[in-house]
Amino acid sequence: MGLDVARIEPTTFETTHQRAPRAARAGAGEAQDAADVSSTEIPASPPADVLDAIDAAGRVAGELRAQGRELHFVPAAESGDGRMRIEVRDLDGNVLRTIPPSEALDVATGSPLD
Repeated sequence: MGLDVARIEPTTFETTHQRAPRAARAGAGEAQDAADVSSTEIPASPPADVLDAIDAAGRVAGELRAQGRELHFVPAAESGDGRMRIEVRDLDGNVLRTIPPSEALDVATGSPLD
């Protein structure tokens, strides 16, 4: 068994993707246009109202946890009836009751969970 290794030569392939002009891509449809979004069009952070909503939801989750409860969202695909189900659970995962989505929204905005 020999230890001779062939010399590795540099390659000449392109490392950057060359895009066709927009006119040449026109037939590609809107799916291609969605991929044309540049990073300058994406905001550095979510809007202030979204950040406020996230903070409010975090506060509510903390309050529920302090009461020994949490909300669990069961996706429609897993619920058995094709609709999202929202369960109020204790911290051990036991379902205490199921609430409608409208009540979950009320709770998320600060209304007490009866």
